[in-house]
Amino acid sequence: MTWWLLTFSRSGPARYLSHLDTSRAVQRTFARAGIPLALSQGMRPKPRLSLPLPLPVGAAGCEELGVVEVPDGVEAGAATLRRLREAAPPGLEPAALVVVGEQHPRPQVREAEYACVLDGDAGALRAAVERYGQEDSIAVERVSPKGRRTLDLKEYVAEVAAEPGPHGDETRVRFTVRHRDDGAARPQEFIDLIAAWAGVDAAMRDLQRIRIAWRGLPRGTASGPEGV
Repeated sequence: MTWWLLTFSRSGPARYLSHLDTSRAVQRTFARAGIPLALSQGMRPKPRLSLPLPLPVGAAGCEELGVVEVPDGVEAGAATLRRLREAAPPGLEPAALVVVGEQHPRPQVREAEYACVLDGDAGALRAAVERYGQEDSIAVERVSPKGRRTLDLKEYVAEVAAEPGPHGDETRVRFTVRHRDDGAARPQEFIDLIAAWAGVDAAMRDLQRIRIAWRGLPRGTASGPEGV
């Protein structure tokens, strides 16, 4: 068996797929392209395919990563990538394939860059983003079924910027979420803070994950695989 890394984008109607549905869409793309996937062992074998970093429903992704295992002898050349592109559903675009080999790659996220559009007072939003950059620490309380947790948002969100949006009174906000051993901040947590400071609606539009930096990938793929 051989492991591949697949990079792909998710946009358009595919933005509204859940993480599980995105995984199924990738599996079906391989099936329609006639490219077999290896199966797990046990009573109910499943395709050996995983997407290491879930993408929020409604968000577009520019550099999403899939880890797949295929039987020996399956070629990962330009023709294979072309077949995947032709078989992919609208909004799902295979971009590159990298052959890893027999060792199972286990990529871990270092950081992910996001961008979204916010409506409202552009000056107030720019001021809120500037204020974030000047703060030494910002405590945010997270409530979950497991209980309450307080985290310092400054340890998880960096490289923030605000710029004019493409239409009228809107602002495009960019930010990078750092993934640590104890987890990561949610994009909405950061946007809720900025929107509250600016006095605007916290509804994100056109959310995109622009870039993902990985660790645990083969040499030469430090921030993402190189295509064939």
